[in-house]
Amino acid sequence: MVSYLIRVSEQNGFHHIGHLLQHAGLPWKNLRIPAHQIITGEYDIAPYFSQLGLDYTYPRTADTFKSSQVPHFTTKIFVKTPKICPECLEETGYSSDLWSRITYTACIKHKLLLVDTSPKTGKRLSWYRHALNEFGESDQFPPVNSIPKASPATLAFTRAMTHLIEGRNPPKSTPAVLRGLNFAEALSLIHFIAHYQYRLFHKTLFTPASLDNLTVSHHYTQAWQALKRWPLGFHLLLSQYIDNPMSEHGQSGINKHFRDIHEKLYRQRENKGIARLRAAFDQFIEINWPNAIQTHRLTRISLSSDERPLITQKEAQHLLNCREPRIHSLIAQGKITPHSFKGKAYFNREDVGALARLYQDNWSMEQAVIETELSRYQLKQLLDAGLVKALQKADRENRDWLISRADWEKQIIYLKKLSSNHTQTGVSLGGLQKQGFSIVHIFTMLKKKNISYKFNPSDTKPMSFNQLSNFKLNKLKPTTISRR
Repeated sequence: MVSYLIRVSEQNGFHHIGHLLQHAGLPWKNLRIPAHQIITGEYDIAPYFSQLGLDYTYPRTADTFKSSQVPHFTTKIFVKTPKICPECLEETGYSSDLWSRITYTACIKHKLLLVDTSPKTGKRLSWYRHALNEFGESDQFPPVNSIPKASPATLAFTRAMTHLIEGRNPPKSTPAVLRGLNFAEALSLIHFIAHYQYRLFHKTLFTPASLDNLTVSHHYTQAWQALKRWPLGFHLLLSQYIDNPMSEHGQSGINKHFRDIHEKLYRQRENKGIARLRAAFDQFIEINWPNAIQTHRLTRISLSSDERPLITQKEAQHLLNCREPRIHSLIAQGKITPHSFKGKAYFNREDVGALARLYQDNWSMEQAVIETELSRYQLKQLLDAGLVKALQKADRENRDWLISRADWEKQIIYLKKLSSNHTQTGVSLGGLQKQGFSIVHIFTMLKKKNISYKFNPSDTKPMSFNQLSNFKLNKLKPTTISRR
């Protein structure tokens, strides 16, 4: 709309828009018009177009923001000074309404960065100029071959923003984290990333409306690339704040950083883009931030657990009751996974705790010998035959067996059901072995009911195999051979 008025002023010999409107008798103070408010849709210029005898309608994208549910967000959507693609301007004669959006930083058609600053004088382009293709009367646009080309990432970002502005489905190249978001929500997420990337190095706020288009494009493209590796890109950004405290007080400076980020994220509860940032932020706090900050001092950051989810190697050794070589063995077996953080290894507390409970609830070979009252040799035979369940075999990486307590308990209960208290006479387990039966054969025949026995429950050793006594071989039925 404003470029249309500039073109009308230019073609009718007026110095800028204000002179055109003054000549038409319209009440403008100081020859200034609310150009920014006209672009954002806050100011209805339609009656003035009518009085000037101009036939012009709002572009389709303006309606998106006139009916926006977040009117306070318009300050982050539109630029304060214009930016131009000289090639488009030469072809069509007018600016595109898309160029007034902060996120539209490059011309998709010509693959050029939009121009908003004179390379000759450093002067910013203004709404109050005599012609569309100049910064001032003696400061024309630079030649096209001197305008920086837009990178593929910048073009992909601009293309995705264009689709969202126009209410279309985003391109396939759009990061997954932006899927399902509208333009305002997507821009909230991108602006948040760009803001904290900018502040990390410049120690000040990121205000794109006051920056030239080249700088804005650079920082938004960086944010776009972080989103392509979501949530890793965001986590890498957060981890850099640990190495760059907000103050010289070190720990308190780091705390201040993350309290500030936390408050910004939890202040906007209705924005879906911010909600996705919150989830990634909480994940970083819980997974990638062990010991760097004392969590009990972060009173405004709510973790999902009272305990740190990651623990040091020494804490893992204490929980597992083992030495350092055993930790390395468990890592090699893939039973626990180390997380590297600032040069140290940390482990997931839940994984280590689950492994500790597994060892606690089951038996080593020594414990199994005591509880079952079988010899080590007998247990080894049963384990090798698969008649006793092993959760872990003794090998080069494991110094001991891990024998399933629950499986053995089921077998004892089953053998108790098969027993017969009417069996008063018989031989002992040793007697059966003297007859040439190994423990594997005996165990197999017990389950096949080829041996009768008595079960004597023990209160002190409820898992003992010695509860079985008076073994007696059952007579096998003779098999009949059919004749042809």
